[in-house]
Amino acid sequence: MKKRWVAMALLVSVLVPGCGGGTSIQTPSGTTPPAAEDPAGPGSQDSGPGNGEPGGQAGAEDPAGSADPGEAVGPGGPAPDPAPPNVTWKPSGIGYPLVPSDPSVDRKVAMLTFDDGPSAYTPQVLAGLREAGVKAVFFITGYGAAQHPELVRRIHEEGHLLGIHTMTHPNMTELSREEQIAEIQPLIDLITEVTGQPPKYFRPPYGAYNDQLLATLDELGLELINWSNGSLDWDGVVDGYKDPNQVVADVLDQLHPGAVILAHDTMKHTAEAVPLIIQALRAEGYDFVVLP
Repeated sequence: MKKRWVAMALLVSVLVPGCGGGTSIQTPSGTTPPAAEDPAGPGSQDSGPGNGEPGGQAGAEDPAGSADPGEAVGPGGPAPDPAPPNVTWKPSGIGYPLVPSDPSVDRKVAMLTFDDGPSAYTPQVLAGLREAGVKAVFFITGYGAAQHPELVRRIHEEGHLLGIHTMTHPNMTELSREEQIAEIQPLIDLITEVTGQPPKYFRPPYGAYNDQLLATLDELGLELINWSNGSLDWDGVVDGYKDPNQVVADVLDQLHPGAVILAHDTMKHTAEAVPLIIQALRAEGYDFVVLP
């Protein structure tokens, strides 16, 4: 315990000038960010490389959702008409697809989410999203924010949603309540400073969670968001790279209405795949949404 608190004290420096005058996060020299998470990593009980589903505890009821495509055309390909106003989309349970707040709404939607950043590839991801007119959720890390503080603000300014992916990417089920809070609170402070609002959503590394983590998140006012489509952008990587077209194929293999797609803005091939994924899903009649 003492060693972890000493490490966190060295790692975290909040409320210091940075990121355009707001909160910044610093990491000690020599800190190496972990590799992109494996959805079937530590703590995963139900997942495997074949399906990309998150681990942790059992989810809730099965979701629903389908729709007819519209006629609008954008840079990423044909786009369905916008969803009806005042309709929001959230998972029906942890690791389950999105369902609309209005059960009468019948549309095919998906949500792009990016973990582990920001990184040097985040600007390319943002460019692909911007050109296609798509918004996404970025679950940021402390080490990513420390290395690229300007990108935290840019993600927000370009209309995307910021969520929390912990300071150092540990398996949160192995930590005490106090250690869990130390992994989360600095990013709550940072995102609140950048956006003016406290963040709402948290994604656990490896998709791993337990009752203690759920209690900690409830205490901090956060909701756990896992994924229902793993993208497999982390699988089959050779020398740090994978064919972007294979990433698209892996997403399509797991595609379903309400898909919450896990990807990593720390990977070159993922950044290259973003416009291709958007185009492919729009060709299937999907619209893109974000959490409320």
